[in-house]
Amino acid sequence: MWPIMRPTVHRHRLLLTFGLAMAVLVIAPGTSRARDGSSPAAAQDQPAAAPDVHGSGVEPGRAVPVWLGGDPVVWIAAGIGQYTVEARAARISDRLEEIVHDSSIRNLAVTVTETGRSSELRVQGRLLMVVTEQDAQVVGVSRALLAEETAKSLEAAIRAERHRYTPATLVRGAWQAGLALLVLLVVLWLMRRAFRWARIRIEHGYLRWLHAKGARRLGEQRVAALVRAAGRFVTAIHMVLVLVALDAFVTYAFGLFPWTRPVSNRLAEYALTPVRAAVRAFIDYLPNLFFLLVITAVCYAAIRILGVIAAQIRDGHIVLPNFPAEWADPTKKIVRVLLVALGVIVAFPYLPASSSPAFTGVSVFLGVLVSLASSSALSNIIAGLVLTYTRAYRVGDRVQVAGTYGDIVASSLLVTRIRTIKNEEITIPNGIVLGNSVTNYSRDAKTLGLILHTSVTIGYDAPWRTVHGLLIDAALSTPGILRDPAPFVWQTALNDFYVTYEINAYTASPHDAPAIYADLHARIQDAFYAAGVEIMSPHYASLRDGNTMAIPEASRPAGYKASGFRVEPADGLPASRRDGAASFDGQP
Repeated sequence: MWPIMRPTVHRHRLLLTFGLAMAVLVIAPGTSRARDGSSPAAAQDQPAAAPDVHGSGVEPGRAVPVWLGGDPVVWIAAGIGQYTVEARAARISDRLEEIVHDSSIRNLAVTVTETGRSSELRVQGRLLMVVTEQDAQVVGVSRALLAEETAKSLEAAIRAERHRYTPATLVRGAWQAGLALLVLLVVLWLMRRAFRWARIRIEHGYLRWLHAKGARRLGEQRVAALVRAAGRFVTAIHMVLVLVALDAFVTYAFGLFPWTRPVSNRLAEYALTPVRAAVRAFIDYLPNLFFLLVITAVCYAAIRILGVIAAQIRDGHIVLPNFPAEWADPTKKIVRVLLVALGVIVAFPYLPASSSPAFTGVSVFLGVLVSLASSSALSNIIAGLVLTYTRAYRVGDRVQVAGTYGDIVASSLLVTRIRTIKNEEITIPNGIVLGNSVTNYSRDAKTLGLILHTSVTIGYDAPWRTVHGLLIDAALSTPGILRDPAPFVWQTALNDFYVTYEINAYTASPHDAPAIYADLHARIQDAFYAAGVEIMSPHYASLRDGNTMAIPEASRPAGYKASGFRVEPADGLPASRRDGAASFDGQP
C-alpha cells in the first residue's frame, strides 16, 4: 500500500500517486552502501547482504505500519535478510520519534540521497530509512519516484507531529475538549429525558396492548412482569447509547493532545474492530447462510406436505392397504423427527464455527451426555413405537395395564396416560406397558361384544335349571346388556356345599361396565329373592339353628314360619344308638 499522505500534500501529488494507492510500500534498508562500506548508518539499518527480489524475504499480504503520533505513516510488508517486518517497522518508528522530539533539529526537510542501488532518506544528516530496487519492484514504480514520494510523506508527518506540541495547538485542544465535554453533558441530559419519556410511553402502550389481547387471563403479576421487562429493554438501549457517547467523547478528547493521541486511536480501534470483524464474518458467511436457508425451506416444505398427507389418511380420504388410519399421527411424528435430524446433519458443516475444535469438543461432550442420560428414554421410545404399530390400544380405549384399569387419554413415544374410573390420571412409561400384558376391553366391543361375567353360589337343593333361568332373566333386564347374542350360564364348580354359577352377558358399552356390573348384581339379588332361592355366599352349614332363612322378609312365601328344631328316634337304628339321634326335617 502507498504511504498514508498528510492533508498538506498538494492535489497534483495525490493525483500522481492515486494509481499506486492499492499497492504495498515495502521500505527496506539500503544494501549497496553496506556492501561498499560508504555509510555506517545505513549499514546499521540493513543486513550484510540483501536477498534477491523474488526471494523468501518478500512477504506480500503481510503489512506492518510505521507509527508516528498514533497514526500510520508508511507500511512495511516484507522482511529482508535478518530483519523481520515487525523489526524494520519498529526501527523506523523509533527514528521518527527521536527526530520529532529532538529540538536541535531545526530543518525538518527530508532529503533523498542516491547511493547506487538504494536511496537514503535523511533529515539534517540523520538516516530515516532506505529505499531499494527491491521496494520499487514490489510497488511497480521507479526507485527514484518511490523515494521522492516517501520523503514527502515522512516530512509532512514529522511537521504535523511537531505542530501538535506547540502551545497554540495545545490551548486550542484544551478549549475544544471543554466544548466537547459540554456537548457530552447536554447529550446525556437529553438522552435521559428522551428515554424516560419513551419508557413511560412504551410501558403504557404495552400495558394497553396486553389488556386488549386478554391480559386478565395472565394475571396481574404476569402482566406487571412483562411491562417491567419492556422497561428494562428500553433502559438497556439507553445504557448502550450512553457508552457509545462516552467512547466518542474520550476518543475525540484524547486525540486533541499528542501525549494521549495513541490512546485515542486505540480506543477507536477497540470500538471499531469488533464491528468490522462482525461485518466481515457476516459477509464471509453469506454463502453458507443461503445454503442453510435452502435446507430449512426444503425441510419445512417436506414437513408441511407430510402433515397434509397424514391428515388425509387420518380422516379416511386416503386409504392405504395394511396401514390403519390411527397410524397416521405417530408415523407423521416419526418421519418429522427423521426429516429434522437429516436436515441438521446436512446443515451441520455450514453452521458458524462448526469446524472449530471448541465447537467439535462441545458437540462430542453433549453427545456423550445425551447418550448416557437417554438410555431409559430411548427404551421407552422404542416401546412406544412397538405399542403403536402392534395396535395394542388407541386413545379412548378402556384397558387394564399393569393393574391399572381405565381409559387411554394420551399415548406418546415416551409414556401412556390412563384415567381411571375414579378420575385418577396415571402416567405409565411405555417400557412398563410393553413388559406387562394389556387387556383391551374396547377393541371388539362394537362388533363381537364384550362379555361381562359374575358368579353366584347356590345350594344343591335349588334346581339348576331354575337358577339358570333366574340369572338369564336378571341379565336381560339390566340396561346395557345385549339380547343378541343372548346371555348364557356356566356351572363352573361343584363345591362341597353349593354350586358356582357364572352368568355371561354381552355388552357394546365397555366404558359403562362398572355401572352395568352394579345393576346386574342388584337384579340378580331381586330375582333370587322373588323366587325364594337362597344365595349361599358365604355358605351355611347344613345344621341350622332354627333361625329364619336368609331371604328378605318381603320375599318370603306367604304364611312362612321359621322351622323348628326337634329330636326324635330314628327308625332302623339299634336301641343302643337311638339316644342322641336327631331329625332336622324342619317340622315343628
